[in-house]
Amino acid sequence: MKYRILATSVLVLVVAFLQSTICEYIEFLSIRPNLFIVMLVIVALLRNPVESAVMGVLLGLSFDILMGKSLGWYGLLFFLISIPISSVNEKIYREKFLVLFAFTFLSTLIIELMFYLIIFLFKDYGNLPYVFSRIVLPESIYNSILVLPLFGPISKAYTLIDSFDRRRNRLSA
Repeated sequence: MKYRILATSVLVLVVAFLQSTICEYIEFLSIRPNLFIVMLVIVALLRNPVESAVMGVLLGLSFDILMGKSLGWYGLLFFLISIPISSVNEKIYREKFLVLFAFTFLSTLIIELMFYLIIFLFKDYGNLPYVFSRIVLPESIYNSILVLPLFGPISKAYTLIDSFDRRRNRLSA
């Protein structure tokens, strides 16, 4: 358990660091990838619902603190997206590229549309079709492409953490 908490903390800090520094250099058509959503999908596909929900809240609050103008909206949206993904993760082939692409595309689409709808309702943000076609859709495609090379290393890291955890629990029992 100690290793999981440490790995979760390190993972959130690494994602926050990469999102705030490296992602501005890999912009494409003035669209930055959202590594928080990519990491949320990967963790939700690899872990159980409770662990992925906690990770979703942590990633969402970190994103709110780092990039957002309001605290809690992304935390709530990440939490709500992580639960259905992690509920079906054992029934699908997680390693297939189409599954990774589809889950990341839909998650990014839902999270960003819900966030812009929240902004539209509370702050009267106009021109939602423009936001959808110029920001949300390209970001969804960009995140979906970015998840493909990141899934393998993170999956191996979680497998390593699980083996440490099993070895430690076996020795202490």
